[in-house]
Amino acid sequence: MLDLSYDRADPYAVSLTFHMCTDATVRWVVGRELLLDGLEKLAGVGDIQVWPSRRPWAPGRVHIALCPCPKQEAVVVSAPARTVEAFLRQTLALVPAGTEECHLDVDATVHQLLSDPGESLR
Repeated sequence: MLDLSYDRADPYAVSLTFHMCTDATVRWVVGRELLLDGLEKLAGVGDIQVWPSRRPWAPGRVHIALCPCPKQEAVVVSAPARTVEAFLRQTLALVPAGTEECHLDVDATVHQLLSDPGESLR
């Protein structure tokens, strides 16, 4: 099972939470643009790739391959393309493509980077 989430405070990213066969969950944060591209064609390089299914027995699916370490095999998750597409449409309604930088709180990020490490604990 796959859960998708989006926070306009991090407008370029989408969070993918994978529910494994056990009680474990794995969370990856990927670029929204990567998922958008992966609905149409192979997208991504390195530890994550996304592509639409071209198999006749799996139409309307999108595949997401995660490879956390170069020496390990990738884990491939398949999800309904309509579900991923609908989710991405919702994110684009919140933050249209090309306006992401307007939603970044640069001042808060700079403050966090420059503040005393123990300051947030007070």
